[in-house]
Amino acid sequence: MRLASFNIKNGVSDDGSCDPDALVRGCRTLRADVLALQEVDRGVRRSNEADQTSIVADGCSLNGLYAPARQLDGGEYGNALLARGSLVDVEHVRLPVMPGNEARAVVVARAQVDGVALSVAATHLQNRHGGPPPTPADAAEQLEQLHVVLARLAHRPGPRALLGDLNMPPEIAVPVLEDAGYEVADSEPTVVVGAPKFRIDYVAVDGLALGRSEVHDTDVSDHRALVVEVERVER
Repeated sequence: MRLASFNIKNGVSDDGSCDPDALVRGCRTLRADVLALQEVDRGVRRSNEADQTSIVADGCSLNGLYAPARQLDGGEYGNALLARGSLVDVEHVRLPVMPGNEARAVVVARAQVDGVALSVAATHLQNRHGGPPPTPADAAEQLEQLHVVLARLAHRPGPRALLGDLNMPPEIAVPVLEDAGYEVADSEPTVVVGAPKFRIDYVAVDGLALGRSEVHDTDVSDHRALVVEVERVER
């Protein structure tokens, strides 16, 4: 099974356009069985009022659900979770944010793919405006949000997977994930496309065996997509 996380930056290309065909092409190259997307628009003027979740779902033959985090420019902006199978027991949770900061959310669901059921969370944690990923001293908001995400997953049956843009470097995010019982897929830097320096996008699993991981450059976004192959652990 292939798990993928991709911050699509509302499907924008280098020339500033939001071409739905380019978005679909980029997502299709991932060949994901479970795909988490961040910075996804629905009905927003900047992206031609498109429903980007539906566009990707239709173009990649996936089932998808949308979980808006906030209202934006006539529409909504948030996360999407897609699977090559069913998505049930869906829960959309608002994450705690500091006053004045952007609303954040996580969507949690049970996915059934090729006879394997797993609990999966797709999220996008708070960013640090105008700078690189946070240091331990200023990552408190992201860490609080991450603990909420992990708590929601802990109530679900295994195996489990957490996919998303955590906006934290590995030295901060990985120990927290490992303390919660997750194995974190390694990867090359994921931002920014063209000159990647930081790794802030993650796939972490509990009850699944990690295989090969790879990053993909596409024609959209300033993020590289992270794709990880996993297998069910026989108990």
